[in-house]
Amino acid sequence: MQTSAPARNPFARRVAQRYPAVTLWWFRPVPLLLLVVIPVYLSYLGFNFENWVPRRYVPSLDYLWGLALLLILALGALLTSVGAGRPPAADPHRITPLRVDVPGWYMATLFGAAVMAYALWFGPLLASPDRVVAMFSGERGNLRDVTETQPGITTLTQCGVAFIVLYVIKQHGGMRPPARWETAALFTLFGLTVMRAVLWSERLAVVEAAAAYGVTAAAFIRLRSADQRRLAAMLPFVGPVLLYLAFTTTEYFRSWAFYKDYYDSVWTFAFERLSAYYALATNSGIGLLQETRDWPGYTGRYVLEWLYRMPVLGDILLEMVGTDPRTSYQVFLELHGRAEFNNPTGLFVTVFDIGYTGSALYFFCIGALVGCLWKSWYRHRLAGLFFYPFCFLFMLELLRFNYFAASRFVPIVASLLVAGVLMTLPQRARRPAPSTAKMSPHASTVERFS
Repeated sequence: MQTSAPARNPFARRVAQRYPAVTLWWFRPVPLLLLVVIPVYLSYLGFNFENWVPRRYVPSLDYLWGLALLLILALGALLTSVGAGRPPAADPHRITPLRVDVPGWYMATLFGAAVMAYALWFGPLLASPDRVVAMFSGERGNLRDVTETQPGITTLTQCGVAFIVLYVIKQHGGMRPPARWETAALFTLFGLTVMRAVLWSERLAVVEAAAAYGVTAAAFIRLRSADQRRLAAMLPFVGPVLLYLAFTTTEYFRSWAFYKDYYDSVWTFAFERLSAYYALATNSGIGLLQETRDWPGYTGRYVLEWLYRMPVLGDILLEMVGTDPRTSYQVFLELHGRAEFNNPTGLFVTVFDIGYTGSALYFFCIGALVGCLWKSWYRHRLAGLFFYPFCFLFMLELLRFNYFAASRFVPIVASLLVAGVLMTLPQRARRPAPSTAKMSPHASTVERFS
């Protein structure tokens, strides 16, 4: 007796034909470095440094060493990212291992800590509304003289970034969908982040929140057609345009009133200034090496900057090393640079801190870590979903500063590590059976259609 073949699920077939966003080339660390970051770095050869600073240090042998460090970073990422296989999002029949539960009380704790920190930070502005009006009218560049940060307290605003990552994981791969208050909290945090970017002139905060949401969500997204995939592949070339528009908007309120007599339009002014932020960082980093002789100091002042910024411990470390190594850079800016463009890149201060050999080992290890986390993100593992968004940000901002060394990254790491423990332990103790488990309507596509 002939048996009929099992009927195929046409819906599952349509899902399988979609294109997982994780396969886009610019999410992979090696293509991102080779086709985006390095070409930007090489473009500095054509930048007119003479219009901005007294001395040009590009090109030079140290400039070539910076290029070598970027290639070493890519090599480290390459060696640990090979063999990723097929992503879970590409197979509708494969049950993803990611079915997690983020405790609501912990989400509330992160949100509360972030809002409290914002209130303490920007609360004093309520007593000075005239200064806020003056900033939007172009009379002030920012409000940093009205309020100030409080180490260890205002840093808790970064708990909001961890909240964003956990919200996306809960939305797409959680056992329960986000509560309504969590969605309202998400929009509140984005609003506070935009406020911070405008009033404190900290555009990085918006980029950071966008990367946390976008890269985490991309692990679960499927593009519906080949046309959509081709358009998505072009986003790295559209992204700089969006960055330029956002930068122009903020600079219009921040400094256009002062510079408008020197430029024909705000668009020309913003383009030159945006280019200068990145190009002068490289020039200043190389200048620090060439104009200073007492390096490397092997103090970790730059590669472990977050450690030196910790309350109490930071003061102890500075007493141990004697003169703060950052003093050399401040002196360099006064003599050979411009104080308003004070980023030294994440490349050359690492050389200044731990030498040529040390910097090569450092970036190779960081590259290997980035490759491992990319593979984890690609496979829907928690470690990658937690931390690869910030690896992505690290690579994009490396030509300006070292994101991994910054103190702003520490609360994010701590918050997500605690979340990982809370999300893992309960499931070990009481994992529901597949037949009785309640599936979240916001669970990942892989789970919902398995």
